[in-house]
Amino acid sequence: MAWVEHASPNWGQWDLTAWQRKPLPDEVLERFREDQDAFDIRFLEDLLVRLGEQHDILVQLGHLYTEARRYRDGLAVDQRLVAIRPRDAVAFYNLACSHSLLKQTNRALAALKRSLELGYRDIEHMQLDPDLEYLRKDRRWNELLGVVKLQPTE
Repeated sequence: MAWVEHASPNWGQWDLTAWQRKPLPDEVLERFREDQDAFDIRFLEDLLVRLGEQHDILVQLGHLYTEARRYRDGLAVDQRLVAIRPRDAVAFYNLACSHSLLKQTNRALAALKRSLELGYRDIEHMQLDPDLEYLRKDRRWNELLGVVKLQPTE
């Protein structure tokens, strides 16, 4: 093999910072975000196949599904989470959110009630959470909150 001398590149001739001065159009940035979400979802789905039921991975995957408006997939993840952690108040809260996004009022109220029974108490978050917007329109919403407000905190 013959000896090849490598020349050092003259980086001074390239303006590598020009791209920073000109921002990308919004539609291009949105495409990058969408592609990143799809990549993240596929990555976490593959991890679950390889590692089995992993709570932290399922929580992140459920969040990504909801962000991508894949509500049925998010519901399936939340159902898996309450199956592996049946005493987790946050898992039941997220299940209530998924049912609410799918306009399944009775199931959403039942999951939210179970979440409250298990100790979920962030009422302020419940009242502002956009995932529960549909549920807040139901007359039983105020009844449920009334019961929570009457219960003493530990």
